[in-house]
Amino acid sequence: MPAVRDILVHVETEVAQRVRICHRKRKGCGVAQHQQCLVIYEASGGRKNYCPPHALEILTAAKAKLAALEKVLQS
Repeated sequence: MPAVRDILVHVETEVAQRVRICHRKRKGCGVAQHQQCLVIYEASGGRKNYCPPHALEILTAAKAKLAALEKVLQS
């Protein structure tokens, strides 16, 4: 049986090896060294980093969107 497709291949968490900029709010917010962060890889090869509080906002919005898609398909 074929494997189920993973649609979240461009999103993962990492431990920052150095200080990073949080791309949700570039000024006044960041990712500290050795802190977990959400990383979203772009098709161009770049990546954007998000601190834990902003990452949780992103994941909450994604959960809502996935729930809406699931509801439509179950109808």
